[in-house]
Amino acid sequence: MTTAIETPQESTSSVSDVLRDIRRALLPQGSLQSVRKSFHSELLKRLNNSSESMLPSSLNIIRLYKNNNDLLHPYNHNKILAIDFGGTTLKIAVIKTYPTLCIDYLHTIDIEERHVNSEFFEKIIQSMIDEMKDKFFDFFYDNDLIDNKILNIPVSITFSFPLNSKFEITSMGKGYVLSDEIKNINFLQFLQHTFDKVCARNTIHDSFAFTIKDNLIINDSIAVHLTNTYIKQFPTVTFFTDSHPSIPASSSSTLANSDGNSISFILGTGTNCSFELPFHRLPEFKRNEILATKSNAPFESDNTVVINSEIGFLGSESIKLTKFDYVPPAANKPMPLEYISSGRYIPSILVRVLQEYPIICPPLSNRSDLEEIIDGATFGLISNITDNFDLLEVTSQIKKKYGINETLDLRALSSVAKTIVQRGALYVVASLLEIDALVEGDKSGPSFRQIDIGYVGSTLAFSKYYQEQITKMSNGRINLVFLQDSSLFGAAISTLL
Repeated sequence: MTTAIETPQESTSSVSDVLRDIRRALLPQGSLQSVRKSFHSELLKRLNNSSESMLPSSLNIIRLYKNNNDLLHPYNHNKILAIDFGGTTLKIAVIKTYPTLCIDYLHTIDIEERHVNSEFFEKIIQSMIDEMKDKFFDFFYDNDLIDNKILNIPVSITFSFPLNSKFEITSMGKGYVLSDEIKNINFLQFLQHTFDKVCARNTIHDSFAFTIKDNLIINDSIAVHLTNTYIKQFPTVTFFTDSHPSIPASSSSTLANSDGNSISFILGTGTNCSFELPFHRLPEFKRNEILATKSNAPFESDNTVVINSEIGFLGSESIKLTKFDYVPPAANKPMPLEYISSGRYIPSILVRVLQEYPIICPPLSNRSDLEEIIDGATFGLISNITDNFDLLEVTSQIKKKYGINETLDLRALSSVAKTIVQRGALYVVASLLEIDALVEGDKSGPSFRQIDIGYVGSTLAFSKYYQEQITKMSNGRINLVFLQDSSLFGAAISTLL
């Protein structure tokens, strides 16, 4: 049994006035419908004109919609080294493709450096080799041999930043700064060269060959979408193992039985979404880009193409940024939706509000390590507080972790965190509903249609309140289905297409 959070007795009127002012500053004045209308116009404009968002993938997704037995039982049983380059971490996984897709090994490396140059990627690959150099043969001993002596290790990479059809990085958010030497280069070829360079430095190039084939570096939202679509087509496949419990059968069943449009979503360090459109609905310049890079099958008018929306760019006209919102100094291409919804930025909004209004939680407001205290995980805990039990538990965790001895009252701070989540959820819902409408096009369907959306991202996965607000603001239309490790599985699936 839970009890409601008690109202603070001291300075009640002052705190309530401040909370009212904060809500007035952060929450949009317009309705969800007005935001949807603005997003609808912006999505169409970006689809038809933008080279940095609404990016089509040249992956042959049509193979997932045919009864391809070789996707379930590939002709070779090579294990794949899948790498997921996310916002704050690098995940490395060894994935089996036979007799079913599953993770044999998983390791996570924290990424602290934010200046992205060639040395940045060399250090990442070196860290991976340091971690796995004694394990390569154990995992890949039965893979194909090159020249009868070198073990072939196929590498598939998910990359959480936008790449155009030439595999050039178009922009980097999430606090990263892209150096000039990485701009306007074929990122796939660059990574293959970096792998070769680091392997030669470690004298393992005569034993193992890490090969990145064409199209095997994909955006993480597209990787999640591939997993989402794979589950719908092959609902009997299980990704769940005792050693690495990933996607449970209940999630697979929900997606497999869904009649709605296939939409995939990421809300972690960044905010993004992928979906599918018929080839003929792309503007001519995007169709030509795909045809110029496509090698394994021609695209026809009715073939579906996976679109990496990069929805973080949405909101230039409808999202009002405030003095509490953090905009990176080097952000020459603003990403309003990402600034107000993603785990990279919403904790900083709470920090700035607390610094502006110390009365919300005086013991925390003047601490020099405030940004360290209110990180993404702590923000989620604070926003999830619903009763006195939660309040005592979260308060105890924060005081113990950071050695805080003063009395700590998180009730007002939790109210502000909830306001920040409500704001982000409204705009996220508007974007997802409009993407569904875009996919639906001229098709007539029921006025109320549930949308089952496969998603990943720690910010959303660990914030029950965020999930509840998305469901509430969509009037129950959006049903979120968590697809753990789907960015890694999607990387493996891309090798089968």
